[in-house]
Amino acid sequence: MRLCRLPGPRALVLCPAMLVLFSAFVQAQTPLPTLTEQDAPAAAEPLPNIAPKLENGGAPVRPDAAELYNPCKGGHVDIEALNQLGSDSSFPPFADSITGADNPVRRKMLCHNSTYRVFMPPGFTINLTGAPVPASEQVYMGQRPTWSVGAGMYIIADLADFHLPGFQLTLTAFSGRANWIWASPNIVKMAQVVVYKPYLKSRLSFKAGYQDNDGEFIGMNVGGGMTSGSQGVYAVLPYEVGLSHMPITSPTAIVRFQPIGDFYAKAGVQRSSSPKGELDDLARDAAGFRFIPRGYGWLSAYEGGYNRASRADAPEFWVRAGYLTNTTQFANNKSGTDTKGNNCEFILADRQLAQNDPVHPDHGLYLGVSAITVPPEMNDYSRYYEVRLYQNAPFGSRPSDLVSVVSSYSSYSYYTRQKLVAEGKPFATHAATLTGSYSARVHAGAYLITGLSYDSRPAITPRLPAALTVTVSAALFF
Repeated sequence: MRLCRLPGPRALVLCPAMLVLFSAFVQAQTPLPTLTEQDAPAAAEPLPNIAPKLENGGAPVRPDAAELYNPCKGGHVDIEALNQLGSDSSFPPFADSITGADNPVRRKMLCHNSTYRVFMPPGFTINLTGAPVPASEQVYMGQRPTWSVGAGMYIIADLADFHLPGFQLTLTAFSGRANWIWASPNIVKMAQVVVYKPYLKSRLSFKAGYQDNDGEFIGMNVGGGMTSGSQGVYAVLPYEVGLSHMPITSPTAIVRFQPIGDFYAKAGVQRSSSPKGELDDLARDAAGFRFIPRGYGWLSAYEGGYNRASRADAPEFWVRAGYLTNTTQFANNKSGTDTKGNNCEFILADRQLAQNDPVHPDHGLYLGVSAITVPPEMNDYSRYYEVRLYQNAPFGSRPSDLVSVVSSYSSYSYYTRQKLVAEGKPFATHAATLTGSYSARVHAGAYLITGLSYDSRPAITPRLPAALTVTVSAALFF
C-alpha cells in the first residue's frame, strides 16, 4: 500500500494513527478486567429493544425481539426480524421510532410478513466567520445559510410466503431538496430494490439488487448507527472512485463470509457511479432504474477485518481494510486523457477504551482512526486521515446520546492544483478540520444532532479563509 510512504505532515498524522491501531489490536486480545461483586453497581433493568442481539461469538445480528401479538399469525411475532439486516450501518429498533413498534399499520402489514420504515434527515448549516456570499459564488456548505430536507420510505418484507424462507426484500423510494444543489439534489427516485439472504447462522450471506454501498463497505458512520452522523466533511474519497451512496444507488451484488470467530471478509461488485459526479448520474438516470448507462463500468470492492461487538467480558474492536477498483474511464489530469484503473485503498479501526455499564456493554468511550488514499491524477481529493474520539451514553440519564470529536487532514491533488495554475485560479493545497458534535435522543425515534466545525481551507478553489460552521440536523425515524 501507498499509505505508509508519505512525506511531510501527512506522515505525522498517519504514523501515530498506525501506532494507535497496533496498540489497539494488542489490547483487544486481552479482555477488560472483570468487575468484582463489590465494584459492580446494583442491577438495572435493561432498556428495551436497544442492546444488539449477539450470535456466532459476538457478531451483531439484530436488536432484541419486540414481540407483538398478531391475530393473523395466531400468536406473537418478532417485528425486529424485519429490521433491515446485513449492513454496517444500522437502523434503531422499531420501538425507537416516532410511530412505535405497535401501531395499526404495522400490525396489518405483519399479516403479510412486512413492515415499513420512514427516515427523514433535515439539516441546516451556517458559517459564523463571514457574511453570506451570493448564491452564484457558494462553494461549501454554510457559506450561505444552507438547508436540506429529505425522506426515505422503506418497505421491508420476509419472503417466506413466496416459498423463499429467510429471504428479506427491501424496497426504498427517496426524495430530497435543498437550497444549494450540492447539499442535496432536488429529486424523487427509486433508491433500493435489494434481497438479502443469510446462511450458516449468518456466517455466510448474500445481497443483490439496487442499493447504496456506503453502508456496506468501509464503515463511515461514527458509532455504526444512522443516528450519529458520518465521518469528516472530506471523507468523500470512496465516492470519487465511484462507490454508490444514497440516493445515487446502483445494481450491486455482495457476499460476506465470517469463517472463524469475529474475523470476516466480503466482496462486492456494483455498476460505477458517474465519473462526472452525481448530477450527471441524475441527468442520465433520473428515476434510478437504468441498469448500466453507456460509458459506465464496474466497481469491485473488497474488505476484510475483525469485528467484535461489545459484550460484558470484552470491549468492542473493529478493524477493517480494503480496496476499491473501477473499470470506468476517468479524466486523467496527468496524461490529459481518459483512463481506467481508478482505485481506493483504506484502513480504519475503532476500539472501545472503557465500558461504563455492565448491563449495556456498548456504553463507553471509543477511539477511531482512518486512512484513505486514491490516485491524485484522477481525483481532486487524494488523501484523507482522521482521528475520532466518541462517547456512547455520555451521561447515565442519557443512554441513547452520543458525543464525538473528529479531527481530519485532507490533501488536494497535485495534478488538480497544476491544472488550476494553468487556468490562473487560486487554490488551497490541503485542509485540516476539527468537529465536535452531540447527538441527543429527544423523543422515541427523534434525534437532534448539533455540531461545530472548524475548517482551515473549506474549498480547493478559490482559496478561502478558514470557516467556522454550525450544523443543526435531525434523524427522524417513523
